[in-house]
Amino acid sequence: MYMYLFGIVLLGIVVLVHEFGHFIVARMCKVRVEVFSIGFGKPLFKKKSGDTEYRISLVPLGGYVKMLGESTSDGDDIDEKDVPFAFSSKKWWQKVLIVSAGPVFNLVFAFLILMVVACFMFSAPSSVLEFVSPDGAAYAVGISDGDRITKINGDDIAVWDDIPNILEPFSESGECGDISVEVEKAFTKEVKSYTLRPKKGSFTDPFGDEHSRCELGVVRFPREPKIFLLEDFPGLENGDRVLSVDGEEISRYYELAERIKKPFRKMLVLREKKEVTVDFPEIPAENSAEEQGGDKPEAKLRIAYGGLVVESVEEGSYSEKVGVKKGDFVTAVNDVEVTAPFQFYSIMGKLKEGDLVKLSLIRGKEPFVIEFTASFDEKENEMTGMRDKRINWGAAFDYDYNVAEVYAKRNNLLTFPVRYAAKEMVGNIVMTFKGLAYMISGKISRKGLGGPIMIFDISKRAAEAGARYFLAIMAMISINLGLINLFPIPVLDGGYVVIYGLEGIIRRTIPQKVKERALMVGLFMLCALMVFAIFNDFTRYIPMIFNHG
Repeated sequence: MYMYLFGIVLLGIVVLVHEFGHFIVARMCKVRVEVFSIGFGKPLFKKKSGDTEYRISLVPLGGYVKMLGESTSDGDDIDEKDVPFAFSSKKWWQKVLIVSAGPVFNLVFAFLILMVVACFMFSAPSSVLEFVSPDGAAYAVGISDGDRITKINGDDIAVWDDIPNILEPFSESGECGDISVEVEKAFTKEVKSYTLRPKKGSFTDPFGDEHSRCELGVVRFPREPKIFLLEDFPGLENGDRVLSVDGEEISRYYELAERIKKPFRKMLVLREKKEVTVDFPEIPAENSAEEQGGDKPEAKLRIAYGGLVVESVEEGSYSEKVGVKKGDFVTAVNDVEVTAPFQFYSIMGKLKEGDLVKLSLIRGKEPFVIEFTASFDEKENEMTGMRDKRINWGAAFDYDYNVAEVYAKRNNLLTFPVRYAAKEMVGNIVMTFKGLAYMISGKISRKGLGGPIMIFDISKRAAEAGARYFLAIMAMISINLGLINLFPIPVLDGGYVVIYGLEGIIRRTIPQKVKERALMVGLFMLCALMVFAIFNDFTRYIPMIFNHG
């Protein structure tokens, strides 16, 4: 019942907006509304106010507005005094306005909801480059971990999202030309300018289509200061997470790498969930005593990011088959240096069936190489019905995904909600039409079509994630409801728009029998679609319930 509550609330609000659109425009056109119902079937609550009876009905999967004269082609069944208030007596363009108002209200409502969603996003991850890929365009010109991008091509950068937004026009044109990037250096706070050419990359959308984009080779996700010892060092162990050096707090791996370039005497580390203080003689990190003219070289701390240690290997997984073991430390893939787990997964994600892969590791204290041929599994996605193709890697890194990010305020807070809502609206509309077109053509599985159970499930998950996500899903469903109702299919609002629009063009009323036959065809199509969507829900969720049990 808990799952259904959020779905009922969400659908109830979206349907209320839809039916209110019909209702208010009908009233503006002086049409008498006899019934305004949220839900179908037996009324659970009803109250008469003026000419209209307001209802909340048993089945919460829609709603309706019943207007005087809506089901007649003329005024024969209506008292003469009521004819001016009948829907059938109105001009064709008034009828078009009334029937199209529901979908239009859904779209306007979605836009307003998305503006509210944007208000949750005034603060966003800052433009600090938590990780700069060694094989990326930014690294090649000297941009480093911890640097903060302040401008691209003269445009101010406040938060992370500003970076892809500015690069998007380049990506759409397919040309990744030279750009100027201004950064604030991580430790000196010096502002420096660089000219670089982004590399041409690609990404795959939810429908499996590949799109090109321009990439700087930077990531916003931070690496915690966890260490892997490239050489033994007294007092430290692999997996230690450094909390401070000589009392100076350390929260990022790049901060640790910079700090140990200077002499240090004490570290506070987290080891097996316990804080441990490690004391050292003063360590000349960059220069040994021998280089300074001494007789005996002193130890130097040589470390790598400890999040690349393999924490576990699934039984039967591809990583187990090729020989990866717990405790292995990954250093490179196909001779490309790997310094973060997300970089490793990015490289692996670009492999194709049959590609030769050279995986460089440190096992124990010795370099080790595993060579294998990439092989992928295809599995049907239970939610979308699409075939997901991925390498069943099965090895997990000892990496903390919950390191706190640095946040910053966006620029142009007054205009941001409108820009965000417009962009999301366009994106949702494009994806809706694209998805439907691909389902009709068979490019993607029709199993992706969901019914009420899927809506209830998505609503529950969104509500659990927070108000922002629940509102975003509400906006998406409102957009879908509005668009689908505008389809030129009899029974749907769009079908009526076509009928009344044709009457306006030919300047006469279409015979009632023709309308009724068209509506019967539309009703059959709609019922068939609903049955198919509900069938998909059962085939999707019943196996998931049993598997979970």
